[in-house]
Amino acid sequence: MLVLSGPKPLTLLIMMSDRPVYQYYLLGDRPVRMTCNDLDIPYRAEIFSSEAGGFVADLSLVPLITNSDDFIQIDHLAFHNACLAKGVKPL
Repeated sequence: MLVLSGPKPLTLLIMMSDRPVYQYYLLGDRPVRMTCNDLDIPYRAEIFSSEAGGFVADLSLVPLITNSDDFIQIDHLAFHNACLAKGVKPL
């Protein structure tokens, strides 16, 4: 019989809201939308691609967002205007 002693391991459950939380950035002149969990931790990135003519998912940006001075956080209105300046419908 196996008896475990000591503290039990903690299980952390991160509750996701029904509505995604977005943060908006510029990388140079390219608009970026980050989808975040309820703790404001980004887990998905979408960036404007002129080759695709719209937004594409780019998960490689997720770890860079907090460690790079190349990203400038903007509000939703500035994101909207940056999308229009690129000739693309805002997300």
